[in-house]
Amino acid sequence: MVYLIQGFFFQNRQWLGLDMSTEGEGVIAVVRQGLCRNLFSGVMFPDTLGGLIGEMNDRCGESELSKVVISSNSFQFEKNYKERVNRPISYSFRRKGLLWIGEYSGETVGRGGATCITTEVSDNNLFYPPDIIPA
Repeated sequence: MVYLIQGFFFQNRQWLGLDMSTEGEGVIAVVRQGLCRNLFSGVMFPDTLGGLIGEMNDRCGESELSKVVISSNSFQFEKNYKERVNRPISYSFRRKGLLWIGEYSGETVGRGGATCITTEVSDNNLFYPPDIIPA
């Protein structure tokens, strides 16, 4: 079976900003912080050994998914960015209605929350251009 995945991972971040609200002082640099929502999407498909692997894309780059396990109430995988080989990020989810609610952790990213949905794709023609799909 092939699955599409789409969701968000959340990170508490700090960034440099400008504050123009102070009267008479002009513009000053400030450190802002907040919770950032990062969209990811991808596909998971059978490997040659009968397990599942996949590919994903998000604002940090392209990644490969391994150790994908999906059951009725749990879902997990490891993500490796193509530019950061051998620095896996582990994701683990539990089902809550139609959503998967969980977390991620990794040496380079720490811990954070994540949510996603998965969609089973029973018609593999989804992955081919329209002019190749048989009538």
